[in-house]
Amino acid sequence: MAVQLSDHSLTQKQAITFVVLTVFGVAALLLGLALIIYAHYHERAYVFLGLGTGSFIGGIAGIVVAGSKIKVALSYGVIALGVIGMIVGINYLTNSYGPAPNQTRGDIVIALSIVAILAGIVEAMFSQRKGGMAAFSSVIMLGVIASIGIVALIVGTIYLVVLEQQGHAYFLLGAMCLLSGLICGTFAQSGMRATSR
Repeated sequence: MAVQLSDHSLTQKQAITFVVLTVFGVAALLLGLALIIYAHYHERAYVFLGLGTGSFIGGIAGIVVAGSKIKVALSYGVIALGVIGMIVGINYLTNSYGPAPNQTRGDIVIALSIVAILAGIVEAMFSQRKGGMAAFSSVIMLGVIASIGIVALIVGTIYLVVLEQQGHAYFLLGAMCLLSGLICGTFAQSGMRATSR
């Protein structure tokens, strides 16, 4: 009886930790956006945007995903960090917003981001080995699609607020990707839990 109570409190502590991580991710994302909008600190903003995206998706994955919570949360966070890194690398190459184009820096950031995305996907799949197709769809939906949604929301904010260009559908695209990724990833995880029982 005492052992069971101890396991329950550990699970409750983990849930609180992942909720705090998610809230921290949102705060870091907002700070990164504030730096871009008000202070025009592009390099520092990228750090906060990457940290926020990884923390937010990792926290959500820790709450939703079945199995080894810490490894899975880290894996999903690395995928999200890679996705935000891709948009930063593309911005270095195209100079859509921020510093002058830098081919070398853009290539390095994109290459490291691809490695991060692939490593995160592989680690998430190994952490959820028993899940099969449900685990794969969860990794794609929650790890990749939801992360793309956050990136689209960030890009939409920059276009609307900083560049003052209307007519871009990034907000709608971002919201749809984020919500569908979270919902479908949650359903895939609930399917994995049902089949493992």
